[in-house]
Amino acid sequence: MMKYKSGDEIAASFRNRFKGHLIEDPYVKTFRNGVKKTAYSQVFVRVKRERFQDAARHLKTFDGPHHTVASGSDLGDEIEVLFHFEVYSASHGHGVVVTIGTRCPKDDPHIPSLSDIYPSVTPTEREKQEFLGVAIDGIKDNRRLFLTHAVPVGVYPWRKDEFGPEKLVRQVHKDPSGGGDGTRVIADHSPFPPGGPPVKRKGGDA
Repeated sequence: MMKYKSGDEIAASFRNRFKGHLIEDPYVKTFRNGVKKTAYSQVFVRVKRERFQDAARHLKTFDGPHHTVASGSDLGDEIEVLFHFEVYSASHGHGVVVTIGTRCPKDDPHIPSLSDIYPSVTPTEREKQEFLGVAIDGIKDNRRLFLTHAVPVGVYPWRKDEFGPEKLVRQVHKDPSGGGDGTRVIADHSPFPPGGPPVKRKGGDA
């Protein structure tokens, strides 16, 4: 019979395994959900990007993790990407949500892909490329996923800097279709301009 690990035990395992390579100390939050207010734990682990893939592999030592979704944020000088998993998802009450994340500086906006470890992450990695302007090195499919032709290459809706959507908001009304009727073919399938992802240089000039 499988011995299920608690959220605290999982967090401690990452803390010990990746000491010196953590962005912050792994921590656990407890939530209550549903009519019965059933308690469940969520573990948060943020590692430096050079150990990001190793951390994703380490999660497999607990169970066959189920990848649910990924999220991301513009933190100012850095971009953060978080992948959300559940371990023990078929255990009837022992499931633990584990979030593994990393960050990259805006003057070097790259993180490694997890697709060789978890093939199901490719769609959500594509989303992070086109919405955050961060390159996923080793991604299996480099095309856009959601954005229409009305969102030009070099504009990323989740960015808060000069590559964000502010200019787009002022200009999208000039497109008669609003970018949503599918009458124009997207010629710019890559989310990045020639030369790769946008780089924020010192002084704020792209």
